[in-house]
Amino acid sequence: MDKKDILEQNKKKKQGSLDEMEKRVYNYSFGIGALAVGAMCLAFSIYRAINGMHFYEFAAIITAYLCATYLYRFKNLKSPFYLIAGIITAVAAVGCTVLFFVVGGV
Repeated sequence: MDKKDILEQNKKKKQGSLDEMEKRVYNYSFGIGALAVGAMCLAFSIYRAINGMHFYEFAAIITAYLCATYLYRFKNLKSPFYLIAGIITAVAAVGCTVLFFVVGGV
């Protein structure tokens, strides 16, 4: 068997699974999506701050996202930095959520 036949046979075995490039693009797309969400939250927060309104909901969204990301990294990489960052962002997310409901969204 030559290299081309082996690659083709391997691809048939893993029908429906992603190759390395597809996995990289798939995973990278989540980062791009997170940047878009962060940019939108920042834009809405700035608008609301300029107009004298509270923007706790947007801070809660961003910190909850960061918390989930850091804790997932800690779970898989076991780096204490990610645990500490996850705890800090969890406290911030809970605090912003509580403030949103206590103070209100307007």
